[in-house]
Amino acid sequence: MSISIKYLGHSSFLLTIDKKNILTDPFFKNDSLGKMERLVPCHHKVEDLPKIDSILISHEHTDSFDKDSVNYLSKKYNPKIISHYSILKDIEGLEHNKVSIEEYQSKDINNINIQALPAHHPGAFYPLSFLIKNKKGKTVYFAGDTYMTKDHDTIKPDIALLPIGGKRTMDLGTAIRVMKKMRPKFVIPMHYDTFEDIKRNPQELIYRFGKNYTDVNTVILNPGKTFKFKN
Repeated sequence: MSISIKYLGHSSFLLTIDKKNILTDPFFKNDSLGKMERLVPCHHKVEDLPKIDSILISHEHTDSFDKDSVNYLSKKYNPKIISHYSILKDIEGLEHNKVSIEEYQSKDINNINIQALPAHHPGAFYPLSFLIKNKKGKTVYFAGDTYMTKDHDTIKPDIALLPIGGKRTMDLGTAIRVMKKMRPKFVIPMHYDTFEDIKRNPQELIYRFGKNYTDVNTVILNPGKTFKFKN
């Protein structure tokens, strides 16, 4: 059984793990955010998503927590919504589907273990990263919006989803430092090119890192493309 990772754009992924669909940091709006014009639209309309079993929300900023889309999915599919309690109170839907989680807590959701880890994202109230583990012990690290943290010294995921765009998150250089610490089997960059001030060339991860560390594979996904990792 494989782990399937479909990139929807920005920090939004559709993860299919043990036949369960997990959505990360939903951001389906193609409107401008203040003065920032969205340059790369979301690949999917929220209405076209398959059944969503769980939603992970790393923090409260609009480009990670598209409230209208989360409320739509909550009513349509009754997914488990995993986030800090300060976010859950703003979501419509059944209370028993809201799963409050804090740093270093773990929750078993649909037989998948989800651990919340600290994130460092200035300007966010309670930012989190997530380590997702399937029944066979294979792990996906979803960084959310974060700089490098001390936990990157000890996390050893099979797959790491890392921001590279900068602006109060990792930039390319920091992402490479984190890759050297974690040494995942695969790295998928995210949180870049969506807006003018986070335009980056993800190929630099290969140029600056991959040639010297052949045990780590960089997978660059265009929005709408899927990567499959076999257990």
